[in-house]
Amino acid sequence: MTLVHEAAGTFIGRWYVTVLGLVFLWRAIAHMGWKKTSIYVIVALVVGVSAENASVHFGIPYTSYTFNPALRGKELFVGDVPLMVPLSYTFMGYFGFAAGRIIASGPMRTRARALWHEYVVGLMLTVWALWIMDPVSRLGPRWFLGYVFRYRGPGFWFGLPLGSQAGFTLTAAILVGVLTWMTRDEPDEHVGRWTDHPHMTALITYNAEIAWLAIVAVVLGADEIGGSALLIWVPAATVTAVLWSNARASETKSEEPTVLP
Repeated sequence: MTLVHEAAGTFIGRWYVTVLGLVFLWRAIAHMGWKKTSIYVIVALVVGVSAENASVHFGIPYTSYTFNPALRGKELFVGDVPLMVPLSYTFMGYFGFAAGRIIASGPMRTRARALWHEYVVGLMLTVWALWIMDPVSRLGPRWFLGYVFRYRGPGFWFGLPLGSQAGFTLTAAILVGVLTWMTRDEPDEHVGRWTDHPHMTALITYNAEIAWLAIVAVVLGADEIGGSALLIWVPAATVTAVLWSNARASETKSEEPTVLP
């Protein structure tokens, strides 16, 4: 009964992990198939479990922090880390990667002009999501899921140490790198309508995740976090919209028949 109770605490109590995980499986399997998705999930879990436990015990790579010991018995743990934490690595990495690919390629193509374009944008988006998620998750009593973790020292970003962000950039580089490598040979195809783009769902889900966290922050009185998320998102969305408009215009022009004199 204890195991069942802990499983319920992980997959029902942390319902947002379950919802995002199911969306991830839906889109990743449709995109990469069962085999590549399974390989990626294994890599993400190994990276997540190793990095989180190493940080808890040795302060590497995220600097020193601890998870709320009261969560034991309520959720499944892997070592000294709640299972839901490394589970989140799977969808955080994939949604950042897939959203990065569509932003780099534009809404009318499935691939960017260069592989590294997809990689760097995907890496940036994956790290960006954590810049919003971690500050909200550490709101303690104000966070509707309660106290989850606590860093040992003060930090420059709403209490998060710079080392934690640098460390996650390293792990994100591994996850996005694995996805980029596994899908490197996928063809560049034309997309008739932007709504039919294979990564549009991932992009929408990524933005919905950021928006939800920002709204939660504002509701909980952490206006500075919610406002920061908005200030970061608006210029990025504006630049993307302009670049996509230009890309769409160029794509349409290239498809027009050439009239010979």
